[in-house]
Amino acid sequence: MVRRSSLLIGLGLALLWWIGLSLDRSATMLWFNAVAAVIAFAIAGLVDEKEDNPANALGPAMLGLGLAALWIVGIASHQPVWLTWANFVFAAACLGVAVMAVGARHAHITSHSRA
Repeated sequence: MVRRSSLLIGLGLALLWWIGLSLDRSATMLWFNAVAAVIAFAIAGLVDEKEDNPANALGPAMLGLGLAALWIVGIASHQPVWLTWANFVFAAACLGVAVMAVGARHAHITSHSRA
């Protein structure tokens, strides 16, 4: 789950960067989105194969916190509104992936048959 989600978030951030540069080259915050996309791809590449490992949540949580800080900086520095709120959406998505990765528990049901 973390691997696929990180790939989707990385693709979304890269697409936001590409479209954003087409629309407004003066938005300096777009370059931080490019770096965040590379980090999301790195998280997808480095995540442990064992999907139910709660340690997999660290990467998306840190990326989500970084994007949330970028959202606050974007509001304070009067960056384009669409870009600022897109960063908020990606921050929420990263933090949601982290919460889901920590909360993933697999229940093992065993049956006790009486012979």
